[in-house]
Amino acid sequence: MDIKEKMLKPAILSVSLLTIMSSAAVAPALGRIRMAFPGVNDTLIKLVLTLPPLFIVPFSFVTGWLVKRMKKKTIMLIGLAIYFLAGIGGGFARNITELLIIRAILGIGVGLIMPLSTTLVGDFYEADARRKMMGYAVSVQNLGGVIFQIAAGYLAVISWRYSFGVYSMAFVILVLIAIFLPEPPKPALKPGQKAKSALPLKVYICAGLCALNMVVFYAVMTNMAMLLENERQLFVSPKPLFESKQDFQHHLEAKTLSQFTKNAFKEKNIHLSENAFINVIEEGKKWEIVDRKRYLIEKKDNKLVIHAGKLGKTAIAGYILSLLSLSAMISGIFLSHITKFLKRFSFPITILLMGIGFGMLGNATSLFMIFVAVVVVGLNFGVIQPSIFLFVQKYSPPQARAMGMAVVGSSIFFGQFISPIILGGVAAIAGNNSIYFRFNFCAISVIIAGVIGLVMSIPKPKAITQNPGG
Repeated sequence: MDIKEKMLKPAILSVSLLTIMSSAAVAPALGRIRMAFPGVNDTLIKLVLTLPPLFIVPFSFVTGWLVKRMKKKTIMLIGLAIYFLAGIGGGFARNITELLIIRAILGIGVGLIMPLSTTLVGDFYEADARRKMMGYAVSVQNLGGVIFQIAAGYLAVISWRYSFGVYSMAFVILVLIAIFLPEPPKPALKPGQKAKSALPLKVYICAGLCALNMVVFYAVMTNMAMLLENERQLFVSPKPLFESKQDFQHHLEAKTLSQFTKNAFKEKNIHLSENAFINVIEEGKKWEIVDRKRYLIEKKDNKLVIHAGKLGKTAIAGYILSLLSLSAMISGIFLSHITKFLKRFSFPITILLMGIGFGMLGNATSLFMIFVAVVVVGLNFGVIQPSIFLFVQKYSPPQARAMGMAVVGSSIFFGQFISPIILGGVAAIAGNNSIYFRFNFCAISVIIAGVIGLVMSIPKPKAITQNPGG
């Protein structure tokens, strides 16, 4: 095996580093960018992240059109060159207008390379090797998100301009592709066979599934910080939690809690320990009970409203989301083994388990529970997403794989975009704007989908034909 054959796999996988998280790579620097352009509307600042996807979607379809007229390697090199120049170019912008124009051009570059990043897997690999490579590709996509955001965060401390330096990785990958990636072979046709270019309905169904998958998955991305900051109401007590004002003052000074208070909480199935104590936050209005967890007590309309304290600081959200990506990366690596073990049930079982993960988020009472929940969601997402890509590779005619991946790739960004809109709309209809409600809605929806999938995956018993002569 020569050096080019050995480097084929790293060359194909390297492109996946640059795709899914490309627009959000500089998210850690957004605060510094806002400070650099004082007086600019916050919506324009957020467009630094959200403008590239608006250009990724149409140019993904342009790629599907171009592959019928140009070599795939040429399109890839053009896309990588645009990606590199527009990526680092953001650091040289003199005003917000220039920055947004450059970010739009970045979206064009991503749109050109994204469909090809997964199409190349189908071009060079078959059967089990294809399953392994697709799992690796999605794992590398998640790894790219972790690397980009951590690196951008460190660089932003020096200057917001330096954070755009993370896109310089595209130059290394451009060189790797130019040297080691051969032009993918064109699918061979049998004598008299015509090349099919129309995509079957199954590909569009896969695109719909991919969009729905991103709607629920992105709920974690968009709601995690608010979940950590959320103070969940536990119960309302119409009667005092202490026997008297003197009793309250005594326990306040002694840093203890009376058995009367503990019993009031116990009635609501909340068990306070011997070490629990009470503090005054706002005289006559707000108090806190400090135990293994923190409970807030607020006086409203002569009633005491008890909330669970915040689960953590917003800064922890970064670690939690990194763990989400890392979990998806790990399961993607073992995709082939998982699908071999679970066989036809792998897709519905992982959907069902991801729903259970969302249920844990919807009922989280501690940081530990949140960390466990995101691991469950991430591990199963890392199986579901590449499985959908494999279905597209299977159902798309070989000549139309790039267009098939363009359709599905666009659905990813569309799903990200509509996720907060759909979940916000459901919350408004239900009259419940709680973060917990959104996660529980995702849990119920995904679990139902998993159960339906399991039922449909059960093989039907073969009909026994009777022998008339017997």
